[in-house]
Amino acid sequence: MSRRVAVVGAGLAGVATAYELAALGLQVQVFERGGSVAEQASFAGSALLAPFAPGLNEAAPAPLTWRWRRWRADRRGGDAGAALAALSLFSLARTAELRRSLALEDEAADGLIVALADTRRAAAAEARLEGWRALGLQVELLDGLEARQREPGLNAEAPLAAALAFTPGGVGNARLLAQQLRHQAQRLGAGFRFHTTVRAITHGSAGLTLHHEYTPPPEAPTRGAEREAGDTVPQALGPQEERFDAIVLCNGLDAGALLGPGLKLAAQHEASVTAPLRLLEAHPDLGPKAGWVDPAVGLAIARIGQRARVTGGLAVTGAHTKVTPDFEALHRGLQHWFPGSVLHQQVQHGQSRRALPADGLPLLGASARQGVWLNLSPGGQGWGLACGMAQVLAQQIAGQTPAVDIAPLGTQRLA
Repeated sequence: MSRRVAVVGAGLAGVATAYELAALGLQVQVFERGGSVAEQASFAGSALLAPFAPGLNEAAPAPLTWRWRRWRADRRGGDAGAALAALSLFSLARTAELRRSLALEDEAADGLIVALADTRRAAAAEARLEGWRALGLQVELLDGLEARQREPGLNAEAPLAAALAFTPGGVGNARLLAQQLRHQAQRLGAGFRFHTTVRAITHGSAGLTLHHEYTPPPEAPTRGAEREAGDTVPQALGPQEERFDAIVLCNGLDAGALLGPGLKLAAQHEASVTAPLRLLEAHPDLGPKAGWVDPAVGLAIARIGQRARVTGGLAVTGAHTKVTPDFEALHRGLQHWFPGSVLHQQVQHGQSRRALPADGLPLLGASARQGVWLNLSPGGQGWGLACGMAQVLAQQIAGQTPAVDIAPLGTQRLA
């Protein structure tokens, strides 16, 4: 008999995990408290698909107590960074494979350039090149002129001493890919239940029990409309219980409440601005060609189809703290690098929160509770890890040897 696996959360991580599990022949049921896939952190987050380069991005502002926890976690081992670099390369390859084999179209574009505005940053990056290449990263150091030739829409007056070009690397629409991947998962038999809140996970003689409840908002569509949208299992009212052989938590900060007090998570906030690109025959190069990153201010600019998306404003707070995003800073960053490139009258603002462990790295693998697994990835690096993390975790749950060693990214490192 095939094993039954529950996936909690239908963001890109949850949808990709459901697909990979179903592709391995497991029976999969996804539970999502929202009304569709990719409605929260995956809705308007960074469009980057980037390999992980240790030391490249500067840390987001964080409370003193959390910085101390992160420092303490960093001192316990240096294997996590190398594991994450390998996982990121594997994940980019897996994303490309899924796009090709399933004919997925997510407004993808190849190209990822990291700006080095001054000579100090250029020298620091050059000193790290050998270390990055030793991890398998393909990275090229460009001078300012070469970078401008690859991104002709750049502001000619913006200081640019040099730049890093990463291969592979690029951009894509995470929400669009999640929507398509969901249909592929359903084709393989995975079920999706929306407007369903998971209340608890308990262990008993029969194994794992997931407690959930149908919780539609007052303006929820009719039941028929929900089924048309892909709600593959009719929803019963009141508290419900179901038995599973394994449960995967892909629900970000909410995972902490289901696992208990042993897992300490902070909230990493990210703001986004999305606007249509200005199309002018006389200026065909307005806006970025693909992905452009300014690590000095924590800014990422990506082209997704005929739009540009700017993300940044990373901040770390307690799990329940609210942050007022500085959208104007994102507008200024876009204007600094690609002036006049978008139609500001049609701007969309977004904000997301993701779960952040003390060392800032993903949590992937078995949790401290038997049969409960974690797939939690913080933001800031885009969504390039999603497809690889999903496949490696699915392989572990199915009893296979993972394609990449993810042991350093497990919860034991934070014990």
